[in-house]
This record gives sequence, C-alpha cells and structure tokens, in this order.
Amino acid sequence: MQTVISVTNLSKTYASGLRALKNINLDIRRGEILALLGPNGAGKTTLIGIICGIVNPSEGTIRVGGHDIIGDYRAARLSFSRGLFGKAADPAHVEKVLRDLSLWTRKDSKVMTLSGGMKRRLLIAKALSHEPRILFLDEPTAGVDVELRQDMWKLVRSLQAAGVTIILTTHYIDEAEEMADRIGVISKGEIILVEEKAELMRKLGKKQLTLHLEKTLGRTPTASSSRAAEPS
Repeated sequence: MQTVISVTNLSKTYASGLRALKNINLDIRRGEILALLGPNGAGKTTLIGIICGIVNPSEGTIRVGGHDIIGDYRAARLSFSRGLFGKAADPAHVEKVLRDLSLWTRKDSKVMTLSGGMKRRLLIAKALSHEPRILFLDEPTAGVDVELRQDMWKLVRSLQAAGVTIILTTHYIDEAEEMADRIGVISKGEIILVEEKAELMRKLGKKQLTLHLEKTLGRTPTASSSRAAEPS
C-alpha cells in the first residue's frame, strides 16, 4: 500500500528537559486505520501534535503526501473547518455529521451547555466538517459511554470505506482490536512495535506458565507424568 505519512528519526525534547519522543520511525499507509496504543504519557499526543504542525519537532522529518511539513507546510498542512479549508458551505454534509455523532438535536445549543462527552463528539464533528482525507483521532472515546463508543467505531469504519486514512490513539486495547488494521505500541516516547492487528492479537493471545522450583527434581512426579500441557 502507498505511504501517505512518513515519520523519520523524529525526536522531541521540551525546554524542561523531558524527552517526549525518541527516534520515531513510522510509515502510515493510505486508507488504513492505524491505532497507536499506549498508556497516558507515552508520547501519543505529542506525536500527533508534531505531524499536524501544532508542536515543533526537535529532530527528524515528516512528510505528508510527499510534502515536508516544515519546508512545504502549505501543501502538507491539515485544517479543521470548511471555511479555513477553502470549501463552500454544505449544510447537508454538516447535518449528516451531526446526526452520525448524535448531536443533531443539540445543534442550536451553546458549547458551554454540552456534556464532556458531547464536547468531545463536537470536536470530531469539526474535524469531519471539511471532509478530510487524513483524520487524526486522539483518544476520541475517552469519557464516552459504551453505546456511543460503538456508534463512533461504526462512523470511523464508514470513513475508511470512503478512502479516509485514520490515525487513532487510545489506551483501550479493545478499541485498537475493534478498529485498527495495524497497531503501533508506544511507550516512554518510543515505538516498540508496529504490526498487523491479527498478528499482534495472536501473540497477545498466547499464555506461558513458568514454574520456579525450590530444588531440582530428580524425575517427573507420577501425578503429572501422563498429562500434557494444554493452552488455556
């Protein structure tokens, strides 16, 4: 598959001395859903912030659609609303987005009156309003109830079916398993691995039991000699 975003030797060190990212190398394929899985503070948000041009990198390069995000930022830049992106008003599309995110009945409400989950959905609606070809979702279902999470997963899959490349950060392994084509695991600012979902789930599904004996056995105990280990 064609690479749409290429991250090469990317590092980020803040003024405080905190090294948030360490030599990240990552290629994101056009049309895939890539889930970045890791705990809070792992560097997921910093990585997305740099790719989107919100955070400045300390080292390394990023290319989006073949364009360097710093040297050729106008061609590479991602925007978040139709007007800023130069698109004409499209009330029908906006209505569809709001309905898909269960926000249509609150379309006339002030933002300050929305719940935390609704505000998070509104941010996603703003990102979808200009019909992006690349979409970043930074822990989109944090604080969202189970039913709505499933609705959002359905929406994300429909976007992928329309050709949108989606980068999703999460610390929910079930969300990564449900949504992603590939999963990247990030910890302490480093990409530990990037694998196809099926292969990673196969590895995570293996269980191994290790017994530490107080002393060496001269022979196998009679009670267990006829038993074979079985996977749980």
